[in-house]
Amino acid sequence: MKNKSNSKKILYGGKPYNVPPGGSLGLLALGNIGVRAWKESRDNYLEKNPIQREEKK
Repeated sequence: MKNKSNSKKILYGGKPYNVPPGGSLGLLALGNIGVRAWKESRDNYLEKNPIQREEKK
């Protein structure tokens, strides 16, 4: 999941943070907000890239 153009942005420390579809350890540290942002970013990525969805199954 290298395509960062589909990433979602959240505020972290008052600064925008791009949420990569592949996730990051920093998102886990944010707790529920980070996990929700990652899930949304991942779902958007998989909708736009159906080949990746088939490989995940």
